[in-house]
Amino acid sequence: MELTSTLNAINTLLSETTADFQKHPNINTLCKQLRDDFLAHVEAYLSTVIENVLCDPELLPKLKVGAGRMGLRFNGYRPTSIRLLTGKPIKIQSPYFAKTKSKRRPGPKPKKRKSGTGQHFGLDYLGFISRCSTLLMSSVAQATLLCPSFDVAQKMLEFHAINLNVKTIHSITMNLAKGTMPMRGRVSISDTDCIDGKTVLVCIDGGRIRERRTKRGRRPDHQKRQGYHTEWKEPIQIVIQTVNPDGTIAKECLPFYDATMENVDAAFELLEIYLRELNISKADRVVFCCDGARSYWKRTGPLAKKLGISIHHEVIDYTHAKQNLNKIIDKLPKKISAKAKLRITELWKTLLWEGNHKELKTDIKRYISYPKNRKEALKKFNNYFVKNSSRMQYANFKRLRLPTGSGCVESAIRRVINLRLKSPGSFWKLENAESMLFLRSQFLSGRWNIMIKNIFKNIQTLCLCN
Repeated sequence: MELTSTLNAINTLLSETTADFQKHPNINTLCKQLRDDFLAHVEAYLSTVIENVLCDPELLPKLKVGAGRMGLRFNGYRPTSIRLLTGKPIKIQSPYFAKTKSKRRPGPKPKKRKSGTGQHFGLDYLGFISRCSTLLMSSVAQATLLCPSFDVAQKMLEFHAINLNVKTIHSITMNLAKGTMPMRGRVSISDTDCIDGKTVLVCIDGGRIRERRTKRGRRPDHQKRQGYHTEWKEPIQIVIQTVNPDGTIAKECLPFYDATMENVDAAFELLEIYLRELNISKADRVVFCCDGARSYWKRTGPLAKKLGISIHHEVIDYTHAKQNLNKIIDKLPKKISAKAKLRITELWKTLLWEGNHKELKTDIKRYISYPKNRKEALKKFNNYFVKNSSRMQYANFKRLRLPTGSGCVESAIRRVINLRLKSPGSFWKLENAESMLFLRSQFLSGRWNIMIKNIFKNIQTLCLCN
């Protein structure tokens, strides 16, 4: 379709629609009709342009070079479908590349052709991901991430002239995650991200979602479905932020979010990837701030040494420390008046803030006299406060202008995990949960556009690498 004929068609469309509007004035109908018809004409024109580019003889040699490095060989022009703006499949001709045949003696012929043995490499060159434009894929993925379900995302997309079924929406979102997650750690970093000589805050904490795991064995005759288990799983959330010289969070610098369904070791491996990509060894100071989980703290020191971090501080979140102190306060005798209990509470919190754990322990022995309660209180104090004493010097941290709380990771858990994946009645397969956690982390940290830009840059690099 030539540009002149497309413009004439659009001009005719505007004239006819305007005439109808003058007879039956309804601005809402006018806007919707113009939008749908205009997008249809634009897609028809763009499909012709894209096909002409893909079939250009001058492009083919470039594609052959890039595809050859991936073990692919040109196998002619084949029909395929693409999605541009509205999600409607559009048929075009595209150069198809398949895996080169081995020179070895062939074995028995497979009964079924394996999928993924070839690809339309020209579409990758133009920036398509799974035969979708990045604009469409980004819109679909964002709707999926923000809406409470795929069904609701479908309804929302319909209002924006994107008509796709739930299965396609799910497929597009997961394909985006599948193509992006191998670049995890570097895909969300921009050229303006610089931590040289700055203080960096690293927080890590766990959330809770339900895993959907299919039951094994034969399905009972009286049941229509196989059924599944719904155990609780703990996704681990990571937050990396820059800190101002006065100890406050630098709001002008975008944070780094990510989360994983894997274990603690895998979470720290993921954290190591991010910190390496940021060249964390050039930071002035690095502050690790978590709760009192030993699984975190026994890994932070070795990680700092491995990354060559010159100065690092370990801080237990002050709010978590106060919560654990409240468990000891609950052991106070009931005969103590409310006024006296309030005075003791304020005193103990002051001692906690100042890092005076010796005097705090003496007070616990003095006020908690009942043997059983005293034993439990001292056990809690020794296991949590004594073992983490160096991580609870809050007054000293404040003097050094270091953050003393991990509220940023608590906020990230609520926004990334709880508001979408922990909703009542939601059960997730691990691979789908991992994809959603990664994509929501990129979107809610404000790094979505950076991620999309880096994806396109990476595709261009692979296609044009000489």
